Amino acid sequence: MENIPINARAKSKKSDRRAGVTLVETIVALAVLSVFTTGVCKLLLSHRKMSDMARAHYTAINIAKNRLELVRTFDFDQVGNFVEDKVVVDASGVPSTEGNYRRTTQIGTVSANLLELTVTVDLRNRKTLAFTPAKEVLATYIANYLEPGGGTAPAPPSA
Repeated sequence: MENIPINARAKSKKSDRRAGVTLVETIVALAVLSVFTTGVCKLLLSHRKMSDMARAHYTAINIAKNRLELVRTFDFDQVGNFVEDKVVVDASGVPSTEGNYRRTTQIGTVSANLLELTVTVDLRNRKTLAFTPAKEVLATYIANYLEPGGGTAPAPPSA
């Protein structure tokens, strides 16, 4: 028999028993990894959904702003020509049957020389493809400027 110290023999037996990774340890490690990975995936998907919704709302507000600015470029007497009801538009505000937005422009009379312009933009639900109720609404007033003598002022020069 070799001259191996007793302590070394005891250590080698213990290390032989712990030399490999057991199947149970591997399964536990994979379970922990899968729980972590699932959580990260859910977090990323949730972030993506919120980001897409924020982008859609931002686009809807821009569609409404652009419509308001377009109406402001015309004379007071022509504002009534911009009334529209539930027109499907794309992200640029151009009418399109495949658009993800639906725009409604309403004009209310406050007084003879003051109109209230309201633009409502609805968003299309990507799962059901139906439009959700009014999500983004912008309103402004448009006034007809009068000359001191009582007549209508000439249109301001365009830039």
